[in-house]
Amino acid sequence: MNVTTKRRIFAAFLAIFLVAFISPILFNVRADGNVLQVTKVVLRDESGNVITSVSRGKFVFAEVTIMNTQTYTYASQPFLLIARLTYGSPPTLEGLGAFKGSLAGGQSMTAAPGFQIPANGPTGTYTVTILVFSDWPSAGGYPIAAVVTTTITVTS
Repeated sequence: MNVTTKRRIFAAFLAIFLVAFISPILFNVRADGNVLQVTKVVLRDESGNVITSVSRGKFVFAEVTIMNTQTYTYASQPFLLIARLTYGSPPTLEGLGAFKGSLAGGQSMTAAPGFQIPANGPTGTYTVTILVFSDWPSAGGYPIAAVVTTTITVTS
């Protein structure tokens, strides 16, 4: 075996090592695919009070605490947090709030995307779904946290 062949074999093994062992660290990949974790969701009114019910036409803020589960503090992860309000079955979209941010490994933060309850919407139980993506799906974003849901009662 000549020197050129040995160098090519070494380069191939090095490339395989880098792809298999180093790229998951660099790209913040975990076995379950979830880089971020939603640790808390609290619904609040316009005054900041915790609520479980709200009148039609009022604003609701989904206060979400999110944590970067990576152990590397330099592993910053951009994210898009979406709070989606739906009603009925099949679910009808009634409101949407979003927040874009970035978290270093091991850090957490709280954001409160808001939405308005439709003034002419039905009364009853609505579902608030918290979604976390790497970016907007239309821009190639993908889920990076488990979906979390809660409910709120809408009154007249």
